[in-house]
This record gives sequence, C-alpha cells and structure tokens, in this order.
Amino acid sequence: MACILVVVLSIFGIVLNELIHLHIVIPNDPEYRARKYDNVYQLLGLRGRILDRNGVVLAESISGCDFVIDRKDDALTNKYINRETLPGELAKLAGVSEERIVEALSDSNPRRTTKICTITDDATIQEIRQRKRRDNTTNRIAGVSISDERSVRSYPNGARLCHVLGFVNHAGDGVYGIEQRFDSELTGTNGMVQAVYDGKRREIRSRRIAEVNPEHGHDIYLTIDNNVQYILETALSKSLTEFQAESGTIIVQRVKTGEILGMATLPSFKPQEYNQHFSDEWKNIAISRTYEPGSVMKAVTVAVALQWGVISEDTVFDVGNTGVWYYAGKPLRDRVYGKVRAREILMQSSNIGTAQIGLLLAEPRPSKGFMQPNELLWRSFNAMGFGEKTGIELVGEENGIFWNYKRKAMWNKLTPTRVPLGQSISVTAIQLVNAYATIGNGGYRMQPTILKEIRSHNGELIRKQEPIIKGRPLSQKVCERMLDMLQSVTQKSPRGTGWRANLPSYTVAGKTGTGQIPINGHYNHSDYNVSFIGIYPATRPELAILVTIEKPRGSVRSGGGVAAPTFAAVAEEIGHYLGIPADKTPNEQKTR
Repeated sequence: MACILVVVLSIFGIVLNELIHLHIVIPNDPEYRARKYDNVYQLLGLRGRILDRNGVVLAESISGCDFVIDRKDDALTNKYINRETLPGELAKLAGVSEERIVEALSDSNPRRTTKICTITDDATIQEIRQRKRRDNTTNRIAGVSISDERSVRSYPNGARLCHVLGFVNHAGDGVYGIEQRFDSELTGTNGMVQAVYDGKRREIRSRRIAEVNPEHGHDIYLTIDNNVQYILETALSKSLTEFQAESGTIIVQRVKTGEILGMATLPSFKPQEYNQHFSDEWKNIAISRTYEPGSVMKAVTVAVALQWGVISEDTVFDVGNTGVWYYAGKPLRDRVYGKVRAREILMQSSNIGTAQIGLLLAEPRPSKGFMQPNELLWRSFNAMGFGEKTGIELVGEENGIFWNYKRKAMWNKLTPTRVPLGQSISVTAIQLVNAYATIGNGGYRMQPTILKEIRSHNGELIRKQEPIIKGRPLSQKVCERMLDMLQSVTQKSPRGTGWRANLPSYTVAGKTGTGQIPINGHYNHSDYNVSFIGIYPATRPELAILVTIEKPRGSVRSGGGVAAPTFAAVAEEIGHYLGIPADKTPNEQKTR
C-alpha cells in the first residue's frame, strides 16, 4: 500500500508540476514567444465609406486576400495533383479565365509568382486554404497561395463619379478626389491580438496576452445624388458619341446652398483599375482644366455693368451694319446688326455690343472709387469668382488665368474688349457654374461644396458642412433683370441662340458659348469648347447646370447646337426627379 501511495503521489506531483509550468511559468517566461506558444495577428481597421447624400455607398473597404500563383510550388510535384485539370480548378476558385492561370503557371513566365486577383469572399478563401492543406487526397490543389488578410477598396458603381471619388493606390493612400482630400478622416487604424494557442494551433481566447481593438475610418457623405449622377453621365456619353467630341463636363449646383448634386466628366476610368490609365486621365477636368469660355461670359459682363450703373437695360449700342468692328487695329466680327440693347446683346450673342460694354467698364470711375483703367472691369469679374479657386473640397482645383489690372504688361488696349467676350481669360467649369448660380441666388455668391457631412463608423456626427457665403457682387434687382433677359436666349420665338435648351415644364434663363481654342498665340478656327449654362426654374431658381463639350467634330459645333440640347436632355428629368414644381402654365407647356 505504501508503494502504491508513493507511485500515485508521484504521478500527481508530475501532473501538478506540468500544470504549474504550463499555466504559470511559461506565460511569464521572457522567451515565451520564441517557444511558439503564442502569435500576434492584426485586426483590420477598415477605411471609411464614401456615400451620396441619400446614403448610397459609392466607395467602401472590405477585407480580402490576394490570390497568387506560384509556379515553382513544391506541392505541384505531389502525385495527387492533376496538372491538366489544375488551371481550370484554380480559375473557378478565383473567378478568372483559365487562360490567365495557364499563362501564370507557364515556364515561359519570367516571374515565379503572379498576383491574379483579390478575393473578398470568406468562404472561397477558407476553401482554398483547406484544399491546400490536404496532403493525401485528389481534392488537393497546389501552385497557389493566399496572402494575409488586408483591406480592399471597392467601388460598387464602377467608373461612375470616378474623378470626384479618386482612388486608393497599392500603398493604401488616397489619390485625387475625395479619397485624397479626406484621406486622414477615411483612414482606419489596425488593431492587434497577441494570442495563445494549444497544441493543435487553436487559439485559447481566455488566455489572450494583449488585445487592441481596430478603429475604422470615418464615413464621408457627399452632396452628390447618385441618381442625378447617372442621368448626367448617360446623357454626356450620348452627346460625346453623337457630336464626335473628345471630352465633356456637366455640373449641377443648387443655387441657394452651393451644393453640387452631380459632376460628370468623360472619358472616365475605373478606380480599381487606375494603373491601366495615364495619370492625366485621373484629373477632374471640371476643376482642373482652364479654358477660354467664349460667349457664356457675356451674361457676367452685362450683369456687372448693370450693377455698377455703367449701362441700363435701355442703353443703346450701335454695332454697325457690316458685321465687322475695328478696334486697336483688330477686327471683331458679329452676326448682329444695327442698334441693340442689353437684351438683344444676350439673346443674339452680340460680340461688338459686349465689347463696347467692356470698354465702358474699363474706364476709370473716380466717383465709384476706381481710379485706374481696367480696375472696375477686373474687380467686378474677380468678385464673381474668376481668377481664384472656389474652395470646393476637391484636390487639384486651378485658379484660372485672369491677370490683375495692375500688371500693365498683361492688359493691352484690346484686352477690355476681349475679356467680356470670354477671351483673354481662362476659367474652370466650376467657376462658371458658380457665377451663374450667383445670378440665380439673388446676387449671393456661395462657395461650391461637395461635402454634406462626416460621420464616425458608428454613425456619430463629426462634422456638418454649412453653406458659406463668399460675397454679394450683385443686387437682387440686377439678378431679377438678368433672369428675365436670359430667358429670351432660350425662347423659340423670337429665337435666341439657346432655344434648344427650352424645357417643357420649366422656364430657363441661360446663355450659350462657343469658345475658340488658342494654339501658339492664334485661335484655331476649327476646334471649339462649346457650352450652355442654364438656371431654372427662371421664376424661382433652384438649380444651375453647366454643359461643356470639348472639340465636337460633327457638322454642328456651336454651344446652341451641341451643349444646349444636352442641357435639355438632363434638366427636365432632374427637375422631375427632385420634385421641383413646374413654373410653366399648361398652355405654355403645349406651345413649347
């Protein structure tokens, strides 16, 4: 009995010693990690989402793994691996063509490993890992590896709104658009777990040594409406094809708040395939491309001239009967003849009449505080937002080119007759639509904004973007008169230059523009930037829409023939979608 008792106690002593060693000694041993009893793995802090104003997801991050082909994987020599059927099996798992797998496994491939795609489906990832571990089964696969879990950026709508959104590069950094502008807000922080495993490499959750929870990035809500954006890109694509144009832009802005409801620029690219495009294709031409706008600037010229009392609606201008006017030794051609007033200048887009208004604006006016030549012209245009960034929350916005009047070398005798026409000045599309929105907003110039609000991953409000007033360059009375005169541009009888922008349900105040493209100091007489900008309903403005088409190649190449019908194609549909009440009577709608 004594011997038995000694043996039993010895056994219990050995077990107790092992328990103490496993549960007390090892966890406190500084060489614990070297003994492979624990491991550290990360918990992904996902990048925040980008959503439209209604909560539709435009960009989001999900966890995924890279699917990589290793053509020198030792497991490929396993007798259970069928090399003939393997490419088909791998292609099915990855959701790619079998040809890609065959090419990656080919001995002619100079690289040992080839990334095929990124897999975000957890079940597929788990199946691949399980089939890789099976040694003695015909269900085993080889020649493939799965990377550690990482964050994968996804754009559910493909190329839609790509220039506004930007993209995330392979380093995880935001490039262009919202992705870059709000990179710090969107970026999440990874967490980590230092875990303890049992003999079968299963984690013992109760024995975790350390745990840091991940922090997901904030969500960015835009003022963009995804449905409006779809309408814009669909119509713009159709117009570029119909008129054989190189590129185009459409912007929709709420006149009262400065909110951008849609910003379409084509050609586009898929953010997830950004590396298949040249870097110039990533830029948002709505804010980064400057160009001479042409006749759409005439509305600004008339508005500021009325504001400063330089002209009235009844001021008469004699544009002659020859269609040519010489000033500073240079001819200016026109299709308008005789004596005209501001309304006719806008409706028929008179070059000579507008140039004569420009000369009046260029005169010194000491009584109004403008002592220098061109000072009033420059200051009034600058107050409308030209020559400076609008401040929209996007990367890459340009100032445009509008030289200060003090730079005498940049202002010659001809300049004040050309700037009012939209020449000798370069602007961006966002500056133009914002200037017209100012007319529609009773003279208040709002800062264009594409940000609605920022919320935490849990929905807590971090920041709400409030409307910002940049100034008031025009009075309510002047804006009312401008809206009335600009309606004549879109009337069918008598026909204004923008009659094709006339809408069935809404009155439209707008202006056409056909800007020549300067090349090597001279204007190209075959290539144009054609535009139409409309404010509607003209009787109670809600939206300003800009349409710019670059280099149309068809038989029609004017703003009235190309941009105006494109405006009409989107404006009516957007108005009904947003529930904007019609301001035309039933009789007016019938006689449109």
